[in-house]
Amino acid sequence: MSSPRRVLVLYGSETGNAQDVAERIVREAKARHFSPIVMPMDAYDIRFLPGEQRVVFVTSTTGQGDEPRNMKSFWRFLLRKSLAATSLTTVSYAVFGLGDSGYQKYNVTAKKLFRRLEGLGANAIQMLGLGDDQHPLGYEAALNPWLGNLWKVMREACPLPIDLKDPTDQEIANAPLPHSRFIVDIVEPPSSTSERPRFERLTEAQQALRLAVAAADASDAGTSFSLEDYNLKQRCRGCVYDGIVVENKSLTSQDAVKEVRHLEFKPQEACDLAYEAGDILGIIPLAVDVNCPRLLSLIGRLGMDPEGWVRVYPSSTPEMKHSAPSVQVKYLIAGAIDIDSASPRRYFFEVMSHFAGSSLEQERLQYFASAEGAVDLYKYNQRERRTVFEFFDDFPSLSPSMAWFLQVAPSLNPRYYSISSSPFDTASTGAVHITVAAVAWTTPMKRQRKGLCSAWLASLRVGDKVQYTIENGSITLPPQDVPLILVGPGTGIAPFRSFTRERLRQIQVTRSTEGHEKSTWAPTLIVFGCRDAHRDYLYKNEWESVGGDLALTGASGLGGVVVAFSRMQDKKYYVQDCIKDESKRIWALLESGAKVYVAGSAEKMPAAVYDAFRNVVQTQGSLSDDESARYMIRLGTSGRYFVDAW
Repeated sequence: MSSPRRVLVLYGSETGNAQDVAERIVREAKARHFSPIVMPMDAYDIRFLPGEQRVVFVTSTTGQGDEPRNMKSFWRFLLRKSLAATSLTTVSYAVFGLGDSGYQKYNVTAKKLFRRLEGLGANAIQMLGLGDDQHPLGYEAALNPWLGNLWKVMREACPLPIDLKDPTDQEIANAPLPHSRFIVDIVEPPSSTSERPRFERLTEAQQALRLAVAAADASDAGTSFSLEDYNLKQRCRGCVYDGIVVENKSLTSQDAVKEVRHLEFKPQEACDLAYEAGDILGIIPLAVDVNCPRLLSLIGRLGMDPEGWVRVYPSSTPEMKHSAPSVQVKYLIAGAIDIDSASPRRYFFEVMSHFAGSSLEQERLQYFASAEGAVDLYKYNQRERRTVFEFFDDFPSLSPSMAWFLQVAPSLNPRYYSISSSPFDTASTGAVHITVAAVAWTTPMKRQRKGLCSAWLASLRVGDKVQYTIENGSITLPPQDVPLILVGPGTGIAPFRSFTRERLRQIQVTRSTEGHEKSTWAPTLIVFGCRDAHRDYLYKNEWESVGGDLALTGASGLGGVVVAFSRMQDKKYYVQDCIKDESKRIWALLESGAKVYVAGSAEKMPAAVYDAFRNVVQTQGSLSDDESARYMIRLGTSGRYFVDAW
C-alpha cells in the first residue's frame, strides 16, 4: 500500500518546460511533507493508475494539437473504449497545461486529458490550469496561483500531524539547498585524446550528460536504470546521423532585409535516410569555441580546470561511479549546456542565490526567485533573453558547484527545421535539405542578438561535420488525388517545397506507368509571400519552372504558384491579401475537397490567414458569419486545415 502522503507527478514534455514545472511541483511537495514521485507519463505503468490516490499531470501541446512524444502511449491507453466510466473513481487529480494562445489549438492536450480523466470517474481536486506563453510573465502567471490553491486543497485532504507544519513561501525560498542530483568526480585523463576531433568530443560530452540525466530521472521515479536498456531506447528513438555539409548557399540578395540559406547534409557513411515529406530535421548547434576566454572564465568560476576530466553520475546511483564516461570539462560545458543563447529559468536564480559571495547579489537573486520579483525577473531575464554568460557577468561573486550548475543551467537542445527536400531527392543524391533564415533582433536594452543555431549554420563550410536527427513532423503529404492549398510566407515555404517536389515526382511516375492521357491528379495551389521579387523570392527559379506545369495546375487549372510581394507597392500586400484576391479559385478548391496547409511565423500570420479563408468562405459561399465560422471549424475537425507555425 502506498504512503498516504504519496503524490504522483506525471508530465508530457516536448521542449522541457512541462518537465520543469513537474520538477518544481515535486520540490514544493517535498517541502510540504508530501512524498512525491515524478516521471514522464510513458515511463509510468498505467495499469497501476487506479491504485493512486493523488496524481498531478503537467503537459504541453505540440504541432496540430498533438500530445508530446513522451505521453503518446499513456494517452492511447486512456482512450481505450474498453475502459469503464468507473475505472478511476478512487483517483484525485489535477492538470496544468502549457500552451500558446497564439495557436488555434491552445492547450488542447491538457483540456482533453482533463476531460478524459473526468470521464473515467477520477475526481478533480483543482480547476484545470492553463499557462500561456503569450502572457508577459509566461506560463508562471497562471502557475503560481494554481499551485497555491493546489497545496491548500491537498492539505485539506491530507492534514499534517501535530508535530509538523507547512512552511511559508519565504521559508521554502530560504531553505538550505538539498544535495544536487549529480556527483562530479575529477578523474585522470584517458590516453590518446589529443588527436580526437573537436566535433566528436562535443557530441560525446552531450551524450555523457544525457546519460546522467536519464539515470537521475529513473532514480527520481523510483525505477531501476539499465545502461543496456537506455542504449536500446536511444536506438529505438530514431537514427542520429553523423553528416557533412555538401552545400550551403544564400537564397537572398546581399541587400535583403534577412538572409535565408539553403543547406544540404549527407551522412558520412552510406545509409538510407528514410523520411516523409513534412518531416523535420533536428540539429544541435556546436557553436561555442572550447577555448574562448568567456568559457574558460566561467569554468574557473565553477571551481574547475577547463583542461581537467570528470565523470558525472547521479548522487542516488553511486554504482555508476566507474561506468559513467569521462569527459573533458570544457567540452562538457560547451557541448551540453546552452551558455550563449537560452535564458535560465526561475529555479536557476533560486539555486544560484546559495552560491553568491556578496550579500547584495544574494538578496537580488532571492528577490528574482520570489513571487514578488516575478515581473522584474521577466524584465531582466526573459524579455532581454539574458544568457548564462551574461548572468555570470552581472553577478561576479558567484562561484557555484559544477554539480548544481549542470543540474539547473539550460541544456543545449536541438533546433528543428522543416525538411525542404523530398524523399526522392534524398534517394537520388543522398542529401537532405533545410531552409534556414538568419535570426537576429535587438533587445529592449538595445543588445544585438543572433540566433545561435542559424548563425552557426550560416558559418559552416562544405565538408564541415554536423550531427542531426530526422523526426516526424506535424504535417504529412496526402495522396495525389487530394487538392492542396499551401500557404507559406518566408521559410514557411520549406515543407511545401518538399510537398511539391514529392508530388511532382509521384505524378511523373504515374505518367510513365499509365500514360499521359490516363493520368489524373489533383491541383496544388502554392501561396508564397516575401518582401521583394529580386531580393528574397526563395527558390524563385524552381517555382517559375513548375508554376504552369499541368502536374501542379491540375486538369481544372486551379493550381499553380501565386506570390504576395509585401514591399513592391505603396500598400503592403501579404499572403492573406493574396488569398482574398484568389477567392474564386480557393473556394473552388475548398469545395472540391482541398486540404489547406499553413506554415511560417507564429506571430500574426496564422490568425490573419485563417480570417482570410473565412472571408473567402463567407463571400464566395454566400454564408453568414455563423455559417462561415462553422465551415472553418469543420475544415479543422475533418483534418482539412493544418497550421505548422514557429
